[in-house]
Amino acid sequence: MKMRATGLVLLVLCVLGGLIAAIFTPTLAATLTPPATSGAGKVTGSQFTAPVAQSATATRSVPSSTAQPTTPVGGVTVLAQDTFQRPDQPFWGTSSGLRIWGGDANTRQAFAIVKHAGQITGGQGALQATLNVASADAEILLSGTVSQFDENGTTNLGVILRWQDANNWYKVLIDGTILQLLKEINGKISVLAEQPFKATSGTSYSLRFRVLGSALFARAWASTQPEPATWTIMKIDTQLATGMSGVRVKIVPGVVIRVTSFLETSVPNTM
Repeated sequence: MKMRATGLVLLVLCVLGGLIAAIFTPTLAATLTPPATSGAGKVTGSQFTAPVAQSATATRSVPSSTAQPTTPVGGVTVLAQDTFQRPDQPFWGTSSGLRIWGGDANTRQAFAIVKHAGQITGGQGALQATLNVASADAEILLSGTVSQFDENGTTNLGVILRWQDANNWYKVLIDGTILQLLKEINGKISVLAEQPFKATSGTSYSLRFRVLGSALFARAWASTQPEPATWTIMKIDTQLATGMSGVRVKIVPGVVIRVTSFLETSVPNTM
């Protein structure tokens, strides 16, 4: 009887243990298992490289939007230019703006490319180089040197706008003592304006010449110095309405004129 009673008690205890295990096992399992996260603790190749690719794309987008402007600063458009960064050669050939130099630049032996500059030497009198861009309103910026100015002004460095032919143009020049604005109409040269301007032989100078409607503006300065904030010459003239741009010099034997940069643009939106 005692054994039978003991077996019955053990049977009841086993049944109760099974019921308890069935009830509490899921809770214990949930407690001991780490909580699931969205990707944490499981770094795959795609999950790791995706942010790097996005960062690279973002980095490239910044310079691409600023490094390729459609027009230069100031809202102007480049009409013609030459940096003269090409091998030494006879004549001036084709400009860095892919326009062929006209006038005397590709026919007279006085013109050549020497050490990254447009050089003029060995000639006599007035010589010119033009770029075939017809425009009404435009602006030129040129830098260059003259090996020897003289007191009589027989040598000068100048730029031309509204050039129609060798006998019709506007010109701004420096000759060692003055900054001068000239016009030639049907072979007759007239002085429109001039101001004192001391220029030293062999020093690089910059000229800026602008035509806007009937208004003509000019200034000059040593290339190593800041550009003046105001125009030195301002004049009204209506005889020439349109034409091409270029370089026009007056030279004597033994003098070397070197043009290191030439730029023609549209007129800025602001004066």
